[in-house]
Amino acid sequence: MVAASARGYDAAVTRPPRPLSAEEIDALLTADVPARLATLDRQGFPHVTPLWFIWDGGAFYLTSFPDRPHVRRLERDPRAGICVDVEEPERDNGERPNQQVRAVGTAKLFTDDGGLWTRRITRKYVTGAVADERAEQRAAQPRTVIRLAPARLVAVASV
Repeated sequence: MVAASARGYDAAVTRPPRPLSAEEIDALLTADVPARLATLDRQGFPHVTPLWFIWDGGAFYLTSFPDRPHVRRLERDPRAGICVDVEEPERDNGERPNQQVRAVGTAKLFTDDGGLWTRRITRKYVTGAVADERAEQRAAQPRTVIRLAPARLVAVASV
């Protein structure tokens, strides 16, 4: 057995993550932070792409241009992972508390006809006087919707 200090941390100080409450999950999934979408290439190597998203009805919705590499990878292999996380600034004791929602599942792709999803997602991240104009500009471009309904979801926080 390897001692905790030999593994690079002090087990007496390091605490396991705690589950997020339903309120914390909701707050994280509605925050204007990007999700990180993981897709697999032909050799099975993961690629991570940051994207804006909406959580709706138990699924993540993201949009992207149809010719983007992550969309092409999902067309070949729809298995995907996603992570949404936030981290607080470092505390005096060296801790950096964080919260994260991670999920895996099979992505479904479809055309964002009429730009509905793109508008919703844009309005989550762009606010103020230009929000509607920017949402319309983005929705006017051809986009593919990526829908990821989690087969497994983990929502945890550090201290």
